[in-house]
Amino acid sequence: MTKALIPRLRCIGVVPRTGYREYGFSIEDSDKALRRVVLTIADDMFSSRQLLFQEAPDLCYQKLLEDLGNETSEAPIRNRRAIGSSDVERYRGTHPAVKSSLRSPGRRSS
Repeated sequence: MTKALIPRLRCIGVVPRTGYREYGFSIEDSDKALRRVVLTIADDMFSSRQLLFQEAPDLCYQKLLEDLGNETSEAPIRNRRAIGSSDVERYRGTHPAVKSSLRSPGRRSS
């Protein structure tokens, strides 16, 4: 599915759960059908500083756009998906400015 066929993609909220956070999205397809997709991120991704809380919604949004771009009628995206380390690595590759914000506390860039 191409972006042109996705008239509306909205983040509908973040829900903290025990051990993970849920990032909910609403998709309105071109035929006006609504779908809800939830992406989850384990708490240890944040506590290990692999990911900052501030960047998680954008990572989920970008991942969902990628999934929608690869979606076919034979292989629709799942309504629930976990974000893993490989997703974070891909995100880092396309968002290099974020890497500098993850330096160790107390270190300053020159």
